[in-house]
Amino acid sequence: MKKNIKFIIFIILAIIALYLTRVNYGDHSKSKSISACIIAQKNKSSNMTRAEAEKYCKDEINKKINK
Repeated sequence: MKKNIKFIIFIILAIIALYLTRVNYGDHSKSKSISACIIAQKNKSSNMTRAEAEKYCKDEINKKINK
């Protein structure tokens, strides 16, 4: 019975750690994706300004995330 309690506590702590990691670093990957998209848009279309590329990328990435 003690082995089961230790295992259950371990699982609960692992779930909490994964949740906290997702909360803390979830926005980091989104900002990296936006930065990469901006660079790609600027290279693809030289007449697009940085502000236009940033707006386009934010809209497209948010659409894909919120699907």
